[in-house]
Amino acid sequence: MFIHVIIILFPIFINSFFYTNRRFTKRNIYYILNGLLFGLSSVLCMSLTITITEGFEWDLRLIPILVAILYGGRNYLSGIVASIVMLLYRVTVGGDDIVIALVCFLWFALPCFLMAKSFLNYPPKKRVYTSIALTLYSNGIISAILLYYTSANQIELVWKSEGVLFFLIIGVLALFSIAVSSLLYENMIERNAMRHELEQSEKLKIVSQLAASVAHEVRNPLTVVKGFLQLFKETADDNKKNFLQIALSELERAEFIITDYLNLAKPHVEHMEKLHVPDFLQHTVEMMYSYGLIKNVELKLVITEEELYIMADKTKLSQVIINLIKNGVEAIEESGTVTIRGKKDGDLGLIEIVDTGIGMSEETIANIGTPFFTTKESGTGLGTLISIRLIEAMSGKIKFASNPGAGTKVTLTFHLFRSTFS
Repeated sequence: MFIHVIIILFPIFINSFFYTNRRFTKRNIYYILNGLLFGLSSVLCMSLTITITEGFEWDLRLIPILVAILYGGRNYLSGIVASIVMLLYRVTVGGDDIVIALVCFLWFALPCFLMAKSFLNYPPKKRVYTSIALTLYSNGIISAILLYYTSANQIELVWKSEGVLFFLIIGVLALFSIAVSSLLYENMIERNAMRHELEQSEKLKIVSQLAASVAHEVRNPLTVVKGFLQLFKETADDNKKNFLQIALSELERAEFIITDYLNLAKPHVEHMEKLHVPDFLQHTVEMMYSYGLIKNVELKLVITEEELYIMADKTKLSQVIINLIKNGVEAIEESGTVTIRGKKDGDLGLIEIVDTGIGMSEETIANIGTPFFTTKESGTGLGTLISIRLIEAMSGKIKFASNPGAGTKVTLTFHLFRSTFS
């Protein structure tokens, strides 16, 4: 029975060597190989069955399938491949009760596949608890089948029976296996996230050093050129004024980009204050209504909690919200809606910006925050990066969730304002 546990954990240790390779895990071949590993693990468990009673054997074949489905990614490929390998072996083995075994698997697999798409969006603890709950569910199915089998074949089970003891022990081992498997996967996810943050930090450090050393030196000559162009514009004829206006507008754009570099180099919040989120969002969204009308996009403000206060820099947070709304509006090709929500989640205050635009792939989401990465033709890739840095400077968090063709949701998370006086 303990060999079952080793067999279940073996694919996870193999998988740990490849999980942190972002390029490799973006390919379908990774999910296929992952599914084959867990399918093989399930087959090995089936070849080492435990006899519960005469004609009824049990093993932990469902645990590798459960791990493959839940932690195998949103494309279901790992879970499907692992399930096919296990079912092919079961059909090959045959037996009188093969139909019961297949029905048992379907009852088990259906809720797992239904939950797989949203599973990776759960908090870590919830993922572990969900895995354990589904294992208890599978144990319940097998227990029901055992009772049906013993009743149909007039077999009496008593508590002193060795078979019942094995039944209880293997049930406990099933819970132990899924708990350890989930914790190992959660550890891999956490290490991968830390590695990604470290890579981003190194990239930002390089860009920040470049910005600090270049931005001031570039801004000074631009200011001089801009001043002379404005003087020439006052005495120029109409034709030359048009050309000078174009030059001035391009200089202003260059200054705006330099300002972005400076903000990137030293993101700082000048004045942290208590913000009433409903009033703040109302004022910020009103500034963007005209922009939405021009783009044929409706802006909706939804407040589910009136007594919602956070600590933030009002000016910087307004800059972030406007940038995110602008991104949402520009992601909508013809007409659509951008919804701005303010709500509570326990001790946290959430601000959500949800658009009905073209959405983004997982690869695009993974690159958000990378310097100079942008999906816009005229973008610099710094706007979103600066927004991320500003939110972090306010001790908040920002999260992007999207699917191609299904829009994008950006969630800003802050700690609720708590008065120090009772």
